[in-house]
Amino acid sequence: MQSKLGVMIIGPGWVAEEHIKAYLNNPHTELKVIAGVLEEDRNRAKEYMEKHSFRCDYTDNYCKALGRDDIDLVSICTINSLHYEQSLACVQAGKHILTEKPLAFSLQEVNKLVEESKQRKVKTHVGHVARFYGAIQSLNDVIRQGAVGEIFYGECDYWHEITGDWKGKIKTGGSSLLMGGVHAVDMLRYLMGEEKEVQQVFAYSKEAVRRKDFEYHPTIVLLVKFKDGSIGKIGSSLECNMPYVFHVQICGTKGTIRNKKIYISEGPKKTDKFSLVKDDYPDDWNVSHHPFPEEIDYFVDCILKDHPSELSFENTYPTYEIIFAAQESTRTGKPVDLPLEL
Repeated sequence: MQSKLGVMIIGPGWVAEEHIKAYLNNPHTELKVIAGVLEEDRNRAKEYMEKHSFRCDYTDNYCKALGRDDIDLVSICTINSLHYEQSLACVQAGKHILTEKPLAFSLQEVNKLVEESKQRKVKTHVGHVARFYGAIQSLNDVIRQGAVGEIFYGECDYWHEITGDWKGKIKTGGSSLLMGGVHAVDMLRYLMGEEKEVQQVFAYSKEAVRRKDFEYHPTIVLLVKFKDGSIGKIGSSLECNMPYVFHVQICGTKGTIRNKKIYISEGPKKTDKFSLVKDDYPDDWNVSHHPFPEEIDYFVDCILKDHPSELSFENTYPTYEIIFAAQESTRTGKPVDLPLEL
């Protein structure tokens, strides 16, 4: 490996600029290649190089670039439907990889990526960036310290009116949960405890009401039953008539978390009322607000120290299993038991 990790960005779009800025600011990484998939990507890459004062190669053939010895790490920033194919190519080329969400459009695809990455012993990470907000990290620390007691109920909602030609199409956007609600699914698992195994998922979805550009149902709500008896609720609406909201509530035997507020009824951290956590919270849809530097610094550290990311393909498998179970439940009108059959 080189003195610095050589980085390739695939798909120089909106999110990619935040990845670029993070890699430029990390002392252990160096941008080597930007790979485009659209006609306008060459101009976008040139714009980013000029705007952020760096130079690297440009290619429209990422597969060929994967053969370069100076590429150690790849960030995939393309539209949803391309993530699986590109992730698989990167893994099979032996490159460490950060893939923006969603990881894939089926559990079979997720499983394939898990198995291939384990076989080739590459580090992987899925961009569930909401975990890296300071407030979320602080709240999770309080939960793990036992300050709110035993967790018995949790809920997380992703309410964001998403627009864009490809985002509402089944072939390219996927579904409400794959398009954005995956952040809520991941957050529920994260704060309730990833060691909790899911026993059953039940979901309802609603066809578009306000808009006609969705091929899939943009609104879905699901209930999650864990094997330890605790329960959770997740909602995702992509045509909601409101500003962006990322709602979190975690109920424990000693206290409750509600968004960026926490109440603790006993112990050394006891509060008289809900107290505000002052760190940044995922309450803005704009990607420039997201903690990409923290996320990318974390993953680079995983590579350098040779330990798995908490958001590796393998570790995020349960999140996507919940999503595909929920989508199956909306089709059948029945609860779906986990684990799902491949």
